[in-house]
Amino acid sequence: MLPFLAAAGIIALVVLGIVIAGLVSPAEKNVTDSDRLAVAARNLVGALAADDPLGDRIVCAGFDNDRSPVRIESEDAAPALEFVRLTDARVDGDRATATVTVRLDGTENTATWNFTRGGNGWVVCDR
Repeated sequence: MLPFLAAAGIIALVVLGIVIAGLVSPAEKNVTDSDRLAVAARNLVGALAADDPLGDRIVCAGFDNDRSPVRIESEDAAPALEFVRLTDARVDGDRATATVTVRLDGTENTATWNFTRGGNGWVVCDR
């Protein structure tokens, strides 16, 4: 009986350690600004690929499609558009820039994107 109680005690200590570690260092604090910017870029690319409206959770207020970092020439059909990568993120307060690569109809395009942090997190801006 003693070995079972000892094993139960060890399991309880391990579980307690995991709970304490989770409280001290929650997972959302392990997400970098670069990760958050990549989510914003993916949101824009996903909305454009699905031909969804660009709301305030995706782009900043006053976003001008003519100045969009993703140029889609044809309006006929939804493009084959996918997010590839985000690099060189630079955050300055509530504004940021990053180098974003997308694949549009099989061709990779890289450009510097602008982002703004608002109440809903990071969103893509046109300038």
